[in-house]
Amino acid sequence: MDLAMRIGLSFLSFSALGALALSAPAFGAPNLIGQTDDGTYRTETVYSTSECSAICQAESPLCRGTITVQMDITKPEMICRLNNGKGAQPAFPSTPPTPLNRDIALADFNAYRAEVGLDPVKYSGKLNEASRLHAEDMARAGDASHSGTDGSSHGDRVQRQAYYFTIAAENVASGQKSWEKVFKAWQDSPGHNENLLRDDVTDFGVALVYDPDSAYQTYWAMLVAAPLDADTTEYLRYQGQIPPMATSGAELKSDINP
Repeated sequence: MDLAMRIGLSFLSFSALGALALSAPAFGAPNLIGQTDDGTYRTETVYSTSECSAICQAESPLCRGTITVQMDITKPEMICRLNNGKGAQPAFPSTPPTPLNRDIALADFNAYRAEVGLDPVKYSGKLNEASRLHAEDMARAGDASHSGTDGSSHGDRVQRQAYYFTIAAENVASGQKSWEKVFKAWQDSPGHNENLLRDDVTDFGVALVYDPDSAYQTYWAMLVAAPLDADTTEYLRYQGQIPPMATSGAELKSDINP
């Protein structure tokens, strides 16, 4: 997204990195020389707006956008102001996501499953906790992945919550700013949709973590699973054995402005 305007003999260009799902700059009186606390953390001399944008891209996630000022349009030099989205009057403010309402998410999920004749799932506090911890881990890493920073799989993370399962499947995503957007993205992706429409799961957990200082800002983790029966779980505990794991996973990363 690039927005530009001419002001006297100056040329002013605003550019936000779309891959970071950012909002447009907050326009007011143009700040050509950077006296306002608008999040500018460094300036560079460049010869095109694309050169300025490339510097910002290379410094992601620190750089949230650029303001390019050409003080004299008869000369090629431009001032590239790299902006981190912070400050008292940020030019590129971060937009928080819509809070996750788990009741709505569960209702939407079960309505979608009902369309193809599948049984509803119910919330599991243990799956919610495993999802939350993984979403927080993805935010710290700044990426969406099924592998935890400690090398764990989603099956490992589920069993750490003392949830022993016959099947466990996971969807992850980053960048979407609402449940509606991430749920639609998962439906539109064959691998994720397969996990949504599994006929062998009974439980559900989902989490959203927002970190405005990270690359994608929002991180989603969702788990569906079916537990081992109580007798089998007790027997395995008595034997000191780790329950056998059957897992399935799919991942999605958003690099568009949701």
